[in-house]
Amino acid sequence: MTIVDKASESADPSTCQNQPGSSEAVSPEDMDASSASWGAVSSLNDVSNHTLSLGPVPGAVVYSNSSVPDKSKQSPQKDQALGDGIAPPQKVLFPSEKICLKWQQTHRVGAGLQNLGNTCFANAALQCLTYTPPLANYMLSHEHSKTCHAEGFCMMCTMQAHITQALNNPGDVIKPMFVINEMRRIARHFRFGNQEDAHEFLQYTVDAMQKACLNGSNK
Repeated sequence: MTIVDKASESADPSTCQNQPGSSEAVSPEDMDASSASWGAVSSLNDVSNHTLSLGPVPGAVVYSNSSVPDKSKQSPQKDQALGDGIAPPQKVLFPSEKICLKWQQTHRVGAGLQNLGNTCFANAALQCLTYTPPLANYMLSHEHSKTCHAEGFCMMCTMQAHITQALNNPGDVIKPMFVINEMRRIARHFRFGNQEDAHEFLQYTVDAMQKACLNGSNK
């Protein structure tokens, strides 16, 4: 299959004058401009037999806005008709129309977190989550705790308690005991007092939050 780039052809006059059926006239000035340029065209014609097509070729793929319909513009209609093939979720954790990416209330910088002994990895991850506006907005609304029916440990309730405490005590220093006390429940291999990886703790924390939201749902 030969690929023809018509955009480059239209930009190069030497290729336009070799296209079959071209109606563009060549001025005498262009004819006499340089014999070297005509030699280049001749050599290009020789090469075109093997690697390049300077004109329409049967079976060629032509990239041109005018000659080839834009299939990308037709795809939305097709997708609407056939769907994206993905099954709808069994449970919506939070409707997208209710997500607010900006702070819904004005807050001062919340409390700092005290290092309780090699807990800086947890403090760093908790601060990142606390100052993520969509998550903080949801936690401060206490919407989760109003509908939570978890028996025992719930990571969402734990994070709600921590974020609420942190943002309601600006300029203060607090101990993140709501989370530290549940360290083993977040991940079995976490031990209080041990040095852990902040990114790993963040992953396990978010995973535990998701499991809390999916509590009672089918696998």
